[in-house]
Amino acid sequence: MLREKRFKSIVHSVEWDILEGKYKLGDRIPSINFWKSKTGLSRSSVVLAMEELKSRGLVESEQSVGYFVSSTRVEIAHRILLIFNELNSFKQDLYNSFLNTLGHNAMVDLDLHNFNRKSFDMLLEEEAGKYSIYVIMAGRFENLEQQLRKLGGRVILVDHCQDSLRGSFSSVTQNFAMDVYDALVSGLPQLSKYRELVLVQSSPKEPLERYDGVQLFCKDYGFECGFLKSMEGFPIRPGVVYLTPEDREIVNIELAARAQGLKAGRDYGLVAFNEQVTNEILCGGLTTISTDFVQMGKTLVDLIKDKDIRTVRNPSKLILRNSL
Repeated sequence: MLREKRFKSIVHSVEWDILEGKYKLGDRIPSINFWKSKTGLSRSSVVLAMEELKSRGLVESEQSVGYFVSSTRVEIAHRILLIFNELNSFKQDLYNSFLNTLGHNAMVDLDLHNFNRKSFDMLLEEEAGKYSIYVIMAGRFENLEQQLRKLGGRVILVDHCQDSLRGSFSSVTQNFAMDVYDALVSGLPQLSKYRELVLVQSSPKEPLERYDGVQLFCKDYGFECGFLKSMEGFPIRPGVVYLTPEDREIVNIELAARAQGLKAGRDYGLVAFNEQVTNEILCGGLTTISTDFVQMGKTLVDLIKDKDIRTVRNPSKLILRNSL
């Protein structure tokens, strides 16, 4: 079944080359034997691809001669599949930015794997050969290169890129450790009234590299450093900055602080991750370390337009509010 779907990769390749001007009206396109050798598909699968191109009016055939471009009117420049790990408010910002920057000459589908490797693998198998471009948020999933190459279209990785895949596929990524480090350095004047930084994080979907950034900052600038999986059962300690990506822990910290008569930004510090509209009102204004998801969407479009393989670090910053 997978091999039957992969003939679409030939269709997408010819469409792209027509759009790019490699093939002009009347030009001969590569032979069936060429496509068999390049893709590893059977002769019947390659013929299916040629027949689909003919049905779209893009090519015509001449017996014993081959296939020729009969029209350069490709109505859709890109058929794109986005595979995200989840869709929350900031991933929605990324999605909307991508669509707005891309324009109208593309078909875009969105699917989610919800951090489940089995679901992710099934998606790759089911969607192989259907799209010209795959934008994939694979996160911590490992041993992906062979699967990604079987998709039959261009692959662009987003948000996180395993080191083993760099140079093989374009990507726009967060550097979780250095994003945290740089953000904390920019907030050093506000952090100077505290003595310790503690990262509170337990969810397996959250990157552990954040703690590397916290540790490096504390070492370089003379702060104590700590890590907790949960604040439940722990008192809030004055003079400590708590950093957490988890909404539940923000609530735990705020409730414990109120019970102790402590206030964020005065007695202790509180820093969240990933900007959301609610951060402006939580805790009187919740300081946040966040990548720029709108820019990430724009960079994805740039990578689609650029055929070179590039890795782009997405910008991140500290958004200062009253909780620090």
